[in-house]
Amino acid sequence: MKIGVFSDVHANWEALQVCLARLKAEGAEAYIYCGDVIGYGPDPEKCVQTVLNLPLEACVLGNHEAIFTQPELERFFNDEARSSLHQNKPFLSPQSIHALAQLPAVVEKPGFTVLHGTPRDPVTEYFVSTRQFIANYSLWKGTVCFVGHTHIPFYMKGTALQCSIYANSNTDTTVRLDPSMRYVINPGAVGKPRDKDPRASFGLWDTDQQTFRFFRQAYDVQKTQQKMKKAHLPAFLINTLAQGL
Repeated sequence: MKIGVFSDVHANWEALQVCLARLKAEGAEAYIYCGDVIGYGPDPEKCVQTVLNLPLEACVLGNHEAIFTQPELERFFNDEARSSLHQNKPFLSPQSIHALAQLPAVVEKPGFTVLHGTPRDPVTEYFVSTRQFIANYSLWKGTVCFVGHTHIPFYMKGTALQCSIYANSNTDTTVRLDPSMRYVINPGAVGKPRDKDPRASFGLWDTDQQTFRFFRQAYDVQKTQQKMKKAHLPAFLINTLAQGL
């Protein structure tokens, strides 16, 4: 089975469109979403409805969605993130807000786990180090743990005793999954990459071939920026979108 894996759309409709078009062209039959549909961008409702109506294997709560049920988390947001969330909320239907608030923090299925942050702290902690891989090793099930949150594509490969981390390059890359190892895979961000490459970042998991392919896809950044300006989103968010920051 070919499963599209993506994360951190952040209300960026133009980026989401090219992501889903590429995954469909690559043969995706189902999807895994690693959290944060809203925040930062100008099209929250359209993005939420599109993601939630996909044939989803898993869809989890991101920190931007978690504030609907855990408003105290807002203190961890910087001014720009907080401002964009307040801008997004009036444009979300009650149905979308309810659906986002009901998302699980963790999904465990045969062979894989999905969450936004880390198994220890699924919503707010960033998974960034091999030390975390070993510390969290017993806290997730299956061969692969799919995560988001950092907005940077990478994968970790290892055992309970040792691990290596691999930053994905800015080109499409295929990783062959070794059945004797376990993996943490972050597909990067669709709507707001932070690795100095503004193109949408996402991936495709082939469960039959046991491969994961990282993709980068260009989209109309200027169109999204124009919408952001019209929505009076913070200038910092608008300017950094084209810089991949």
